[in-house]
Amino acid sequence: MKECGASLDGKIGLMLVPDEETGGARGSAWLSKEGLLGREGIGMLTAEPTSGVVWNANRGAISLRVEVHGKSAHVGLQHRGENAFERMHRVVERLLVLKREVESRTTQYIIGDEPDVKSAAASPDSRGRHSILMVGGQSGGGSNFNVVPERCWFTVDRRINPEESLQTEKARLIGVFEECQREGIPLQWEILQEAPSAATDADANLGQVLRKSVADITGKPPRFEMCPGLLETRFYAAQGIPAYAYGPGLLSVAHGPKEYVDMRRVVECAAIYAQTAINILKK
Repeated sequence: MKECGASLDGKIGLMLVPDEETGGARGSAWLSKEGLLGREGIGMLTAEPTSGVVWNANRGAISLRVEVHGKSAHVGLQHRGENAFERMHRVVERLLVLKREVESRTTQYIIGDEPDVKSAAASPDSRGRHSILMVGGQSGGGSNFNVVPERCWFTVDRRINPEESLQTEKARLIGVFEECQREGIPLQWEILQEAPSAATDADANLGQVLRKSVADITGKPPRFEMCPGLLETRFYAAQGIPAYAYGPGLLSVAHGPKEYVDMRRVVECAAIYAQTAINILKK
């Protein structure tokens, strides 16, 4: 911005926050609760690795850890124990029934598939549009192979499309656990994160200015899509502030062993941000 020498009718705020991947309780969620996030803001951009597109929406999430209880005993006397693993299997079976129903739904938002999807039958964004219920991202339990497990646990990660209600989908998940309890399966659950979906109109002023800046600098206007996961933009969108994700890097290598960002794209993105700010705040 200094190199551009632009005279701006407004200010640019830079927010650096932790805890973005796990709900934001120590970052943006806390700032929002304290009234410190986006005050008097007219727009927000976040530098996610968006693979050349603009994310103007994101899924919601409800993530839980479920623990099923039993009674330990030596394998030779297993009839005196109560197998938490077998009980957990019954809970998972119920969740898989719900999973089939949930994942039959699709969103109207575009979601780009990863580059390694090779099926000729799949359109570029068809698979990613389905709602998500993943069981067993993490799991564990038991003390040894010759001991009836006293407890077993697993995680559930429900990613919710904008057309779905967070509270409704949360209640359906909890309903499965409560039904299992009524049938005599001792279990408890802990909510690890809970966040609604969010969306900003692609045709809002900031969105159109960002689109033009990307086209001017890269030579190609970007497509607007929904992020397949959570975004910090949701905290701003909840306050009515137009919020978008656009940044250097590829989602296909994010969180992987060879994650990288091309420095040429970093420089390019800085120019896009600068031009967008100048055109939004020009006097």
